[in-house]
Amino acid sequence: MRILTNLLKDVGRIIETLSLSAREKQQLQTRVTEVLLRWEAEGQEKQEKILAAEAGGNWLQRSWRPLVMLVFAAVVLVGAFVPLPMLEDNSRFWDLLEIGLGGYILGRGMETLPRLLRKKKI
Repeated sequence: MRILTNLLKDVGRIIETLSLSAREKQQLQTRVTEVLLRWEAEGQEKQEKILAAEAGGNWLQRSWRPLVMLVFAAVVLVGAFVPLPMLEDNSRFWDLLEIGLGGYILGRGMETLPRLLRKKKI
C-alpha cells in the first residue's frame, strides 16, 4: 500500500506540471487513481489465488519433506544398532542427507519469508 501511495503522489506531481485546466487535472488524477487501485485489487486477488493453491493439495503434497527427513532419521537410528552398509563413511548416503537437510531448511525458510514480509509490510 505504501508503494501505491508513493506512486500516486509522484503521478500527482507530474499531473500538476501539465498545462491543463484545474478541472482536467483533477479528472486525470481521478482516472489514474482508479486505474492504480483496480490494478492493486487485481494483484491482491492473484496473490490470494496463489496462496490458496499453495495451501491446497492433499496431505502427502504438504508433508513429503518432513516424511523424507523422518525416513533419513529412521535409517540413521537403525544404523546405530544394526550395521548398515549404506551408513559407512564412504557411502553417498551422507551426501544425500546433507542435500536433503539443506533443502529442507532452505525450503521452509523460503515458505516463511513471504509471510514475514507481509507482516512487516515491506
